[in-house]
Amino acid sequence: MPYIDPEVILEAKKMDLFTYLQTYEPQELVHFSGNVYCTRTHDSLKISNGKWCWHSRGIGGRSALDYLIKVNGMSFTAAVEQITGQAAIQPPFF
Repeated sequence: MPYIDPEVILEAKKMDLFTYLQTYEPQELVHFSGNVYCTRTHDSLKISNGKWCWHSRGIGGRSALDYLIKVNGMSFTAAVEQITGQAAIQPPFF
């Protein structure tokens, strides 16, 4: 299993979904009303006040990491790499 430094994981957990989408996928971010946003792909997924909730699936979270894992189906390692741009270190194979 690849190793990810705990500090890198903490950094990834700090990024909220709104900031992630603004930075990496601005075409996905759609203004809904007031300070509420949704995504172009999932219109029932609402983003507001640092949290997100995908109403049609009954799931939600706070971070972009939660979103990438729960909605996009990425592995934990791939999601951390996506957010931080730092690849995990593969342990030596004997």
